[in-house]
Amino acid sequence: MWSDVETDQDFLNFRVMANLAGQMILDAGGKPLSIGISGGWGVGKSSMVKLIASDLEARSSKKLVFLTFNAWLYQGHDDAKAALMEEIARTLLKYADGNKDVIGRIKELGGRIDFFRVARYGAEAAATYASGGVPFGAITKSLEGLWDHFTDGDITKEDIGEAKDFAKEHKDDAKGLIKPKKAPETPPQAIHAFREHFRKVLEELDVTLVVFVDDLDRCLPSTVIGTLEAMRLFLFMDRTAFVIAADDKMIKEAVRIHFKEARLDDDLVVSYFDKLIQVPLRVPPLGINEVRAYLLLLFAENAGLDADLKQRVKAAVNDRLAASWKGLSVDAAFIAGQIEGCPTALQSEFALADRLAKQMATSRKIAGNPRLIKRFLNTLSIRRKLAAAQSIPVDGAVLAKILLFERCAAPASFEFLVQSVTQAVDGKSESLRTAERVVRGGGELPEDKDAWSADRTFVTEWLKLDPPLAEADLRGAIHVGRESLPIISADDRVSKEAQDILAEAVSLRLKPTADLRARFVRLIPDEKTFVVGKLLERGASEAEWGTPDILWGLAMAAEADPDAAKRLVVFLSNLDSAALRPPIVPRIRDTAWGGEVMAEWRGRSDMSEQMKRVLAPRKARA
Repeated sequence: MWSDVETDQDFLNFRVMANLAGQMILDAGGKPLSIGISGGWGVGKSSMVKLIASDLEARSSKKLVFLTFNAWLYQGHDDAKAALMEEIARTLLKYADGNKDVIGRIKELGGRIDFFRVARYGAEAAATYASGGVPFGAITKSLEGLWDHFTDGDITKEDIGEAKDFAKEHKDDAKGLIKPKKAPETPPQAIHAFREHFRKVLEELDVTLVVFVDDLDRCLPSTVIGTLEAMRLFLFMDRTAFVIAADDKMIKEAVRIHFKEARLDDDLVVSYFDKLIQVPLRVPPLGINEVRAYLLLLFAENAGLDADLKQRVKAAVNDRLAASWKGLSVDAAFIAGQIEGCPTALQSEFALADRLAKQMATSRKIAGNPRLIKRFLNTLSIRRKLAAAQSIPVDGAVLAKILLFERCAAPASFEFLVQSVTQAVDGKSESLRTAERVVRGGGELPEDKDAWSADRTFVTEWLKLDPPLAEADLRGAIHVGRESLPIISADDRVSKEAQDILAEAVSLRLKPTADLRARFVRLIPDEKTFVVGKLLERGASEAEWGTPDILWGLAMAAEADPDAAKRLVVFLSNLDSAALRPPIVPRIRDTAWGGEVMAEWRGRSDMSEQMKRVLAPRKARA
């Protein structure tokens, strides 16, 4: 299996760009700098950030202080603006290391951060806090009032009224915890004082603070804007550098949603983000050569080779990629030549990488995305093991080719393939045999209503891939991949509407539409049971439960049907503690069924400390 997390291991010759970004920070000599690392989901932005950090740490002196801030981890648990400021203060406090004067100044900086945390609850709450009324941590509900006023928003009467009620409710909790201020500061005074205080801390430490902001494009619009607004306090100050990894399209959409009442046009949305980013860098897309190199290195990484040998192989591949402009390519023969006595099994894996690379680079469903490539290989690994465990005689190359079709072909084409295999007595599809004979003979697929023609370009290239499948019994390959959808056998006996709803539910990446929920409600009970069962089967294949995509479909069914909710509660309550990740808590906390699941998780003794903290009741967390 291949870990689907960011890494400082360079498989794609990204270090060239990482070194460039690092050199920009060093060359700035303490002058303010903001660098944006942009690119779509899964293209390697987080890995690029890690490479920049490791490059700077290797080349710089003690004059740089590093902080990595992941706004996504704080979403639903804290105000992102204050969380970023607090993490900066904590990092500087560790660096101060015994300097009492600086430590005292940093602690005072922390007190000012509490002011900003409370300020968002409205003017009355801020005034109560300033006199010792509301401590940090007691507050659990966001009103957005005063902070929005800082950033050109408006405070409504409702905001102030709710803030008054909240402050009154928690007044007794705060007595004696916070030193009263002699005179409350106005918001402009507070911001100016904070920046001045922060500047003096950096001067006394004689350091430049380098902040890496990651996963911002995973956050809800309010968290995105909150983090960006917090960054505005630090940006363009001497001795600061920010490296922000995010999909710029997602960030700009968050800006548009957050300021929807202002009806910003495209130019204003772009201007808002561009004012924060001085140097935009985009993670380069992968071509066929890069995808092939990536696949080859992934297979080499898991081959049990000596660590030094793997490092030499990786260096050789990256050198070759750097020279690709000369027409040099990375292929199975090249990488096998770097490994003396390369094992036969590994050579077979390299040959598989050669075959898969073109379609993984050109298919619109994978498009050379490194994360999707890893997921493809992990799924392939699981299916190989399932076949071995059940003594199903399936060649690994056949499994890979079927999986590639499943992931990249049009859903109608894949469903047609599955139906043609399951309905054949010997598992040999006559339609596949005919199409393969035509394409491999130099012909073209006919332009008719046959499902093969739903994605003629991809299917044609796929049919040319080795190994040929015309004479292969594909029942085993279909069987070990039965958790994937839409795979619906003739025995399921459900309506086309139920099949369509299932296919849509399993492919959800965002909150479902009201129409999908209404269509699910209209299904007969047996078909609802079928859809939920298939969704749960897919959920069972997830190794980690932070916010997997399948949760959208499961939550949709649970919200629409009480029986589905009961099944989902049982399923989630039986997940291993080791599989649970903090982001799942805010996703289910406010659902009608989530409380029962969280109560079961709270009772476990083997839960991680991080999960225990986010599962704690809000007052307890405070």
